[in-house]
Amino acid sequence: MSSLFVAAQLCCALAGHDGAGVEGVCQAYPERVRRLFSALDLEREGLEAVRAAVADEDWPRACSALLEYYRTGTSGAWLRASVPEAGTGRDAAADAILSDTFSEYTISAKVPRRADGGLDWAYNGPDGDREWGWGLNRHGWVGTLLRAFRKTGNPVYVEGLDGLLRDWVTSNPYPGERNSTPQWRGLEVFSRVAGAWPTAFYALQGVPEFTPAVRILMLSSIPDHTHYTRHFHARGGNWIAMELYGLAHAAACWPEFHDADAWFDYASERLLPEVTRQVYPDGVQMELTSHYHRAALHSFDRFIALAGRVGKTLPEDTRQGVESMYNYLAYAMRPSGYGPLNNDSNLDFTRPEVLARVGSFGRDDWRYIATNGREGEKPAGLPSVVFPWAGQVIMRGGWDADAHWAFFDVGPLGIGHWHYDKLHLSVSAFGRDLLVDAGRYTYKGGPWRSYFVGSQSHNVILVDGCAQRAYAKEAAEPMTGNYALTPEYDYARGAYTGGYGGLEGQATHTRVVVYRRGQYWLVLDRVDTDRPRTIEALWHFHPDCTVQLDGLSAASVDQDQGNLRITPASGLEWQVEIVKGRTEPGIQGWWSRIYNQKTPSPCAVYTATVDGPATFAWILVPAKGAVSMLAEAVLDAVSPEAAQVRLGFADGRAETIRVPLAETEVSIDETHGVD
Repeated sequence: MSSLFVAAQLCCALAGHDGAGVEGVCQAYPERVRRLFSALDLEREGLEAVRAAVADEDWPRACSALLEYYRTGTSGAWLRASVPEAGTGRDAAADAILSDTFSEYTISAKVPRRADGGLDWAYNGPDGDREWGWGLNRHGWVGTLLRAFRKTGNPVYVEGLDGLLRDWVTSNPYPGERNSTPQWRGLEVFSRVAGAWPTAFYALQGVPEFTPAVRILMLSSIPDHTHYTRHFHARGGNWIAMELYGLAHAAACWPEFHDADAWFDYASERLLPEVTRQVYPDGVQMELTSHYHRAALHSFDRFIALAGRVGKTLPEDTRQGVESMYNYLAYAMRPSGYGPLNNDSNLDFTRPEVLARVGSFGRDDWRYIATNGREGEKPAGLPSVVFPWAGQVIMRGGWDADAHWAFFDVGPLGIGHWHYDKLHLSVSAFGRDLLVDAGRYTYKGGPWRSYFVGSQSHNVILVDGCAQRAYAKEAAEPMTGNYALTPEYDYARGAYTGGYGGLEGQATHTRVVVYRRGQYWLVLDRVDTDRPRTIEALWHFHPDCTVQLDGLSAASVDQDQGNLRITPASGLEWQVEIVKGRTEPGIQGWWSRIYNQKTPSPCAVYTATVDGPATFAWILVPAKGAVSMLAEAVLDAVSPEAAQVRLGFADGRAETIRVPLAETEVSIDETHGVD
């Protein structure tokens, strides 16, 4: 049963022969229509004809006058669009929607129909994932149908959109209370009024297939949407930023409602403090996930633009806060243009949005970073950067496309969407991701969620098979004394002391990462424990990497690509295996680029036993093409305060590097071979 057929059914159900007209709406939903007009500011200029019809209680005439006001008015001017030339072209994605097949989070499914012929808007997709159902009710499909109409001029896509919106409004009455249903959860309310609905309402003002009935039904639902957001919005995190932006957007798009100014003022009053309340002074949103950092940032940024449209003046610190958040996106960006994949994130391509804001903030250094040094102004100082509140260290070899890049996490857990991944290290080089965070994959509870959230999917260590557990969620102050950036090296140190779930006794993990700029990373691990332990050190490679073992060294070996060799340097008797795409006896070796997609990915699992406190080291050497074996990698002096590593390279060069565990000054003695 197609949405067009259902649209016709619903038209008839509204009232007689004119279900698409205002008479049908007034007859089928008299109370809804009356509530709409009671919510409007009928004293507003331009609504004189509406006011007169309401005074006469002539509801069809009032509806017609209101629609004429919107047709000829200026509200939502930035959303209005010209009508494309009529055509008969088709669009595959839009055609799927007309056949009730929707795609949410990369999974397509045919949504079942209710007994009355309408869509089952409570459907959670083929896997029963609530995220799928929430996605369906965000109405992103409105944009798909609109784009198809603009591209083809085929009115069938507007007819389908009309029928689906009519069905949604009439079959999903407002509950008037906080809830988490697919139809009326806060993020879905936000998504509709901040994007899909106003875009469709104003873009289709000149399109007859967008019926008067649906226009009135949509307008009648706006007070419900704003009431929910005003009274039941989230109290913090990226949710409050998005929801309150949605409230303000509804106010700006439909200023004819008499509470519109109050909606905007409330949103402004509650939203603007969030720019500092949920964002650290270093510009990082406190959930510490780049994906939701962007969600909050976009809401703040769009609110600034919205305030400009309606003539509102905002405090300067709002703009400064937004600039600091974009600054994080710019300086944390990989040379490939992607942001960090940390906590619950997708691998997001952030280059375009950074470039789009260069002019607004006058930041030519962002342009330089985003274009790999081809344009703009080179940032002052070293290419590495520390975000001390977030506890994130970005180690770089330079700004070009082939530059080394690493992300070292020594900060708090995050106030939401966290993973148990303290001391995780990601590495990219020569335009390629090499060591990776596994991503998020799913929010549906179960073993897959546990794996992607847990330490098992990160480049950390497990103690007696046990993973990290919850620790401090936010920072009370910036970290100091545990990092240093110099022309020759970067030094960063962190400690995980939160305990391991299910572990008997005590164990802590301290990790130091030293980046020899342009050469290699030295990772020094110390485990302090009260008894003998089995240690598993995990090194997750990107799924595109072909990883092979050469003795105890694990290396990617892809021809003419960026590669990485990991060599342990310690007295421990390591056993190593490459695990890829395993589900039993425990999930291991998987990576997720975006929600609902997972890919087998090689993980080098190093296992050793220790009798008590132990220190061990790793040398991570990147190269384009084959990575030569180290001639020597020896941990030759160890104490609780420092360790010394002796390295020999294939070209005859040798280094002795002393790494402190309580200070930041690294000592490097370098010698060169003789020809």
